[in-house]
Amino acid sequence: MPCCTRRRAALLLLIGVVLRWCGGVPAHAWQGDSNDPSRGRIIEFPDLGPIPGANTPGLGPGPGAFDAGGLQDADIGIIGGRRRAGPLPRQSRSSSRPVGIQTARGMQLPEPLPSPTAPARGLAIGTGELDRRLADDEGPENGVTLDAAIDRMMADNIDIRALRHELTQADADILTAGLRTNPLVYLDSQFIPYGSFTDATPGGPTQYDLNITYPLDVSRKRQARTVVARMAKTALEAQFQDVVRRQIDNVNKAFVGLQAARIDKLASEAAVRRAETLLEEETREAAALPASDVAGRRKAAELIRELGFVLEKAKLTGLDAAEAFEDAQETLGLLLGVPPGETIDLVPRGGLRPIAPEPPPLDEMVRLASGCRPDIRAVRLGVNRARAEVDLQRANRVDDVYLFYDPITIQDNGPIQRPDSRSWAVGLTFSLPVFNRNQGNIARAQSNVSQTRTELESMERRVASEVRLADREYHYAKRALERIEAVLLPQSDARLREAQADFEAGESSIDDFQEHLEEAAAVSQSHREALVRYRRSMLDVNTAVGMRILP
Repeated sequence: MPCCTRRRAALLLLIGVVLRWCGGVPAHAWQGDSNDPSRGRIIEFPDLGPIPGANTPGLGPGPGAFDAGGLQDADIGIIGGRRRAGPLPRQSRSSSRPVGIQTARGMQLPEPLPSPTAPARGLAIGTGELDRRLADDEGPENGVTLDAAIDRMMADNIDIRALRHELTQADADILTAGLRTNPLVYLDSQFIPYGSFTDATPGGPTQYDLNITYPLDVSRKRQARTVVARMAKTALEAQFQDVVRRQIDNVNKAFVGLQAARIDKLASEAAVRRAETLLEEETREAAALPASDVAGRRKAAELIRELGFVLEKAKLTGLDAAEAFEDAQETLGLLLGVPPGETIDLVPRGGLRPIAPEPPPLDEMVRLASGCRPDIRAVRLGVNRARAEVDLQRANRVDDVYLFYDPITIQDNGPIQRPDSRSWAVGLTFSLPVFNRNQGNIARAQSNVSQTRTELESMERRVASEVRLADREYHYAKRALERIEAVLLPQSDARLREAQADFEAGESSIDDFQEHLEEAAAVSQSHREALVRYRRSMLDVNTAVGMRILP
């Protein structure tokens, strides 16, 4: 086969690849449905909403509702120094995840920060062989593994560290709920005359009192408040664990995105090297042509111009790939608490196709999720907390009984030239529960128990649905990848070889060969996207179940 024909075929192959790059979709940007409002969002900051089982309205205070707040009224279920009377700011509905579980009243994921924008050009790999070799690349030996990334996130993630203070504040709530009411000391003076007492206007004698009033918690409200505060902390601990679970899911997504961006970068670098090699060879052969071969030198010059254009396009795409890789490093570094100057050292270690056993049956995974998912456990603990709130409101039916003790009362008998007299007094002050027996708050707390039970049932159903969705996605992603590798890639390589042979033999046109080039590039791109989808589906199964099942 003539050398110029081989070079021409190689040039057309390279041009087809670059043209495909200009219209393809990068593997690292694959996120599912393009209409998904949460697509591309990775970083999320968790905040605390109301504790599950709290006796607060799930839809927020009603219009015109009055919330005294603070500790002004310790008889209505306040559990500590900061009243959790309603939801704190949470992410907007428009940015909520379409499939993920969002608890109605609990620790919410934060307003998401958008992940770095993907480059405008896609980065397809030119041949199936190169695609498979790069997709299975494990990365450098000193790279960061997924396990190491999760460990660092747990230790250095600033959002997680900030959230741990909520547990310390819950301990303070327990301390505050267990504090006793302070006694009262009262000093007074009575029978003080305007001038002096006389036989005409008798009175007195003037009296000086020291009174001590001690409140008696006869209905054990303090103990009930402490129980509620302790149960609130256990629910907060479960909510904290659920946020950690979801932050691990964020690390999973960012890590896989970094792996895909690295493959894109390697593919673009390989394309640049290929274009440079072809350009150098053609330039060297063109220089060796004799000056008398005017037609050959003209064709060689035209080919060199075309190769230069292809090289520039490949370099431009390589810049986009490099930027996307650095953006992915920045995204993962933010989750791991890596200083900005050190994110350049974040290079992933591990392939997109780890050796994975078959996951357990679907029913077994649903049972595991129901038992170990912390968001379900938080709502279960919230049911117990709601019951404790009922006990607290019943204890609040009876106000404190105030024991009154006057250890000394001095009567001034000086005006009648008699010694001063001293005496003492004791008494009780209590309210009669005739009208207000806290009926409204008791009924509200009982309704809250039923509401929290319903929320638990809803949560269990949604978690089971999430597990089914993750399991279905995993199996479909696996089958799609296997079919591409078993059928499409071999057929694409064979069709491309046949098309190249036909073109070199002069049996097909340039346009026909170009179509086969674009078809092969599209199949390679689909293979890489399917591999990224398969890897993400494995990690999504772990997130949905709440424990590591797949690597």
